[in-house]
Amino acid sequence: MDGFERRKEQKKESIRRAALELFQNYGFKKVSVNDIAERAGVSQVTIYNHFTNKDELIRDVLQWYALLLVARYKNMIESDRPFNEKLEDIVFDKSEVVSQFQGELIKNWVQNDPSMQAFIEDLYNNHVMPVARDFFQEGLQQGYIDRRFSLDTILYYFEIFRRGFFSSPEISERAERDPAMVKELIELMTYGLNG
Repeated sequence: MDGFERRKEQKKESIRRAALELFQNYGFKKVSVNDIAERAGVSQVTIYNHFTNKDELIRDVLQWYALLLVARYKNMIESDRPFNEKLEDIVFDKSEVVSQFQGELIKNWVQNDPSMQAFIEDLYNNHVMPVARDFFQEGLQQGYIDRRFSLDTILYYFEIFRRGFFSSPEISERAERDPAMVKELIELMTYGLNG
């Protein structure tokens, strides 16, 4: 990559970071392209040179953020810490993520944007599931997950939970309004009714 390409990519990264911070704090609707330009220290024209419109910018930022999250969870999972500590970190982190974006993430972008849905399915199938498989296998091996359950059953349960969570606007809207409930649901999914 030559110097021009490197500077171009650095500017794009700066725009993404500024947009992500603003979207997480204020939601997508309240943040203008001008707000993002000011936070990133660039002009609106520069933003439009990288992204055709605000929707394309949002989509790009969300995809970039999803890849960062997957990398972060993968690093957590691949650490040398015990399964239960890693699981607690992931549960806490996921409940924090759901509380961001002022309740606009799932309803406006995950459920209603076909290109985001396709991206998420691809990310889930090709990146999340292989890591989840290894993670749950580790939990079984370390005795943190009841060995009465096969790995396939655990992964199927995980898939049912994921699909159920995104199946209804009412469910996802409630989850975005109530991050504590999301944490409880994840703990319930993980530990069962008897703790």
